[in-house]
Amino acid sequence: MIQFINHFYRFTKKNYYQYLFLSPVFMGLQFYVLISMAADKQEHSMNKGEYLFHASGCEYCHTADQGQRLAGGRPFYISRQGVVYSSNITPDVQTGIQRYTDDEFVRALQKGIGHKGKRLYPVMPYTAYRSMKREDIIAIKHYLDKQPSINHKVPDKNMVFPYNMRWAIRFWNFINYTGENFQEDPKKSKLWNRGKFLTEGPEHCSYCHTPVNWSNGRSIIMDYSGGSFQGWTAYNITTDEDTGIGAWSDIDLEQYLSKGYVAGHGAVSGPMAEIVNTSLSYLTLKDIHAIVIYLRSLRSVEKEQGAAKISVKELEVVEPSHSHGSHLFSSACTNCHLENGEGKQGEYESLWGSRTATVTCGNNLVKVILEGATIKDSRLGSFEMPSFKDGYNDQDIADIANYIISHFGGRNGHVTAEQVKIERNALEKK
Repeated sequence: MIQFINHFYRFTKKNYYQYLFLSPVFMGLQFYVLISMAADKQEHSMNKGEYLFHASGCEYCHTADQGQRLAGGRPFYISRQGVVYSSNITPDVQTGIQRYTDDEFVRALQKGIGHKGKRLYPVMPYTAYRSMKREDIIAIKHYLDKQPSINHKVPDKNMVFPYNMRWAIRFWNFINYTGENFQEDPKKSKLWNRGKFLTEGPEHCSYCHTPVNWSNGRSIIMDYSGGSFQGWTAYNITTDEDTGIGAWSDIDLEQYLSKGYVAGHGAVSGPMAEIVNTSLSYLTLKDIHAIVIYLRSLRSVEKEQGAAKISVKELEVVEPSHSHGSHLFSSACTNCHLENGEGKQGEYESLWGSRTATVTCGNNLVKVILEGATIKDSRLGSFEMPSFKDGYNDQDIADIANYIISHFGGRNGHVTAEQVKIERNALEKK
C-alpha cells in the first residue's frame, strides 16, 4: 500500500502541469487570453490614426453612394432646413483637405470651423469629436494624408432662409454645443470610461439614436431612446426591456455591433449596416465590450415605435395573414429566408426577433425591400439582399411587409401602398 501511495505521488507530481493545462477551467482561461491577444493584435495591426478613423465613422459619411471612397458628396437632409453634402476628405489640394493645416483640421473637428473660418453645418458631429484629444485628431489627419488624392468638387448646400447663411450656425452652437474634452470618471471602471468615450465621442451614437429638439439639436431628456437618420428609424438603445436593448444579452449586443447580426434579433440594415461595415467591425473586441458596458448604464427610456397613423379606409386594404402577401413572400423571399423565416445561410437572413420585422409602421422594412441591403463579414464574406423595387408594385410591397410583420413579428402591420409610393419616389430622387 505504501509503495502504491509513493508511486501515485511521483506520478501526479510529474504530470501535475499536464493535467492543469487540460483542465476545463485552465482551458477556459487559455481561451480568454488568446481572445485578448487577438484583440490586441487587431488594434496594433492598424496605427492609431487608422483605428480612430474607423472608430469615428468617417468613411460612411464622406463616401457617396456609388461614389469614390472619401471623395464626399453624400447628401444629408435636415428637416425644415434643406440639404448639405459631405466634404471631400482626400488629400487633394483643390477640393480636399490638403490645404488644411493641422490647427485648421483640429478646429474643424472640434469646433465646426473649416478652412479660412468657414463654419460647418452640425451634420458634421463636431460636438462629439470635441471629446477627442488633439493628438488623436492629428493622427486621423496623417492617415487621411496617405490616402489616394481625388479631385472631386461636391455639390453646394441647398438650404432655405435663414439657414443658408452660415452665421446662423452660431445661434445653433449657442443652444446645442455641449461637447467638451473627455474626462474620465474616477468612480467608474476603465472599461466604462472607454465605452463612454467611444459612444459619446468618435462613434457619436447619439447623433442617430436620440430624437432632435425644436432646433434640430440633441434632445437630452430622450437621450438614446431612438431617432431618425436620413429617413431610417434608429432604434431605442437605452436599457428599456420592451423597446430598447434591456432584454439583450451582452454577448448578443457585442456580436450585433461587431458582426451586424445575431440569432433572435436579426441583422442590421440601412445606414447601420454601413456603420458596422466601415466602422464598428474594425474595433477590437475589448472596445466593443466597453461600448456595451456603457450602454448598459444608460437610463431606461420607453419610447413607442409601433403603430403608424392610418385611416380606417387604408386599414381595409392592409394585408392580413395568409393572403396575397403570404403568396408573394413564398415566391420572392423564401429562397433566402425560407418559409419559416430562419434563413437559408443562418442569422443574416433570419427574420425572427428582428426589430425591423416587429415595428408595425414598417418604415425600415419597406426601405430594405425597396433598396436591398449588404452586410460584410470578415470571415464569411458578403451577404447581399437584392432590391425588389422593380417587378413589384406599391401594393405588392405593402402586402409583403405586412405579412412579414404579422407572421414573424406577431403584430398587425400598418404599411400602405401610399407609404411605399413615397419611399419609392424618394429612392428614385437619390
